[in-house]
Amino acid sequence: MTSTLVAVARPRLVYLPFRAMAETSRMMLAHSGIEYDDEAIWGAEFQRRKVSGEFPWGKTPVMQLAGEGRMVAQSGAIARWSARMAGCYPTSPARAALADSVYELGQELCTINPLVNCYTGTNFERIRHHYFSDVMPQALPQLERELERAAAACAPADGGASPFLPGEVYFASGSVGEEEEEPRSDVAAEDEPTLADFNIFHHLDNAQLLEPDLLHGYPALLSWQERMRALPRLKLFMENRPVLNGIGEDPGLEDRR
Repeated sequence: MTSTLVAVARPRLVYLPFRAMAETSRMMLAHSGIEYDDEAIWGAEFQRRKVSGEFPWGKTPVMQLAGEGRMVAQSGAIARWSARMAGCYPTSPARAALADSVYELGQELCTINPLVNCYTGTNFERIRHHYFSDVMPQALPQLERELERAAAACAPADGGASPFLPGEVYFASGSVGEEEEEPRSDVAAEDEPTLADFNIFHHLDNAQLLEPDLLHGYPALLSWQERMRALPRLKLFMENRPVLNGIGEDPGLEDRR
């Protein structure tokens, strides 16, 4: 069965009522002030529209592009579209590859999404133990080192120490090599967060719902996270998005209004 899409005036995100696979895109769109419609779908209505063929690959999230636009499926594709729309995707092929590599590390942390949005009881406890005993202890030192590398890459081209501490840069900051397209003098102080930063930020933010002191012992990550939280539109988004309650028992989002 093939679904017939109705034209929309602006992009329309369709997803389950979770703080999970669409959150990175929501954050980037909010950061850049891009307007879109955000539709939560669940239960019988999700099944009906899935059977109708509305959702490519039979799942969400999906983003319907404005006008007569088709549905774009897969969270990574939606995130990259959102990043390009929001100015969070580097134009340099080398810098884009670096940002993508850190973004993909964030995808490897995605177990936290069903952990806080879905799992309950013994499954919750078992997966929580694995995640914070096995997954995060490997990922956090790697992310700390990546910020250190980014800060070091901001050193002047003619030599000398970097003017930035690791917590004062973003993951794709600094020189990225011979392929970079922008002048070397522009790649440090004026850098903006990329999809890499938003994806890592989302997954760490979800993880801190369970382990608030997760970044203790990682000063660069902690300073970087504070910089991200202070981004004005991202801060406003986080202050107004639905609250995730009942984690591990009966999880669900509750509207603040």
